[in-house]
Amino acid sequence: MANPPSELIHALVLREIQDGVIRDGLWAQAMSESGSDPLKAKSLYISLRAASMQTETQNLLLKQIQTGIKQDAALPKDFLSALDLKKTKP
Repeated sequence: MANPPSELIHALVLREIQDGVIRDGLWAQAMSESGSDPLKAKSLYISLRAASMQTETQNLLLKQIQTGIKQDAALPKDFLSALDLKKTKP
């Protein structure tokens, strides 16, 4: 179950809009779903972009975690972690 986008994500979307960065596809979707009402479209765009940004952020985090796991799995066989060192002490 996905969590609703956070306040931080909404702030980032607002900053994008203030900087003139608009995702054309999401804006078109917002205009279509709002009956071409610019005020409703802007509100809907913010919701759509926040959801999109949250998904992008989750995917990036997942990719970084997967990369870290792969890198850990590729450690040399003679590498001892701190946990391994604790196990070998009497």
